Amino acid sequence: MATHNSIVSSSRSRSKQTSSSQVVCYHNEIAPLRTVRYDGPTKGKRFFGCSYWPEQRTCGFFKWADEVDDVRDLHHLVMEKETRICELEYEMDMMKDKVKRLKAKKEKLVEEVEEMGIATTETMFELKENNTDKRLMLTLVFYWAFFTLVLLMK
Repeated sequence: MATHNSIVSSSRSRSKQTSSSQVVCYHNEIAPLRTVRYDGPTKGKRFFGCSYWPEQRTCGFFKWADEVDDVRDLHHLVMEKETRICELEYEMDMMKDKVKRLKAKKEKLVEEVEEMGIATTETMFELKENNTDKRLMLTLVFYWAFFTLVLLMK
C-alpha cells in the first residue's frame, strides 16, 4: 500500500462535528476529520480517523463522517436517558427515605394521640368524681342546715 499521505489529507486539526459532541478515536482523543484524496468512488468523501495516524501507534479507528452523526446522536441520546434514569432512581431512593421518616412520625403521633385520649378520659372521670363529691357536700350541708332548723324549732 502506498504511503497514507498520498491517500488522505493528514490534517491533525481538532475540528468539531456539526453536532454538539465530538468524535473520539480508541485512544479517547478527538479524531480529526480527513478527506479521501485518491482516485476512486470515495474520492472527496470525509471520514474520521485515529488521531495518531500516520504514526505507528494508530488504534485503527475509522468512521465515515456522514455515518457518525447518526451514531453519535443516538449515543448522546442513550447517555442522556441513562443520566435521567440515574437521577430518577436517586429521587426514588430519596422519596423512599422520606416515606419511611413520615411513617415513623405518623406512628409517634398516633401513640401521642392515644396517650392524650387516655389522659382526657382520666380527666373526665376525675371531673365527674369531683362533681359527685360537690353534690354530696351540698347535699350534706343542706341536710345539716335542715336538721339544725328542725332542732331549733322544737
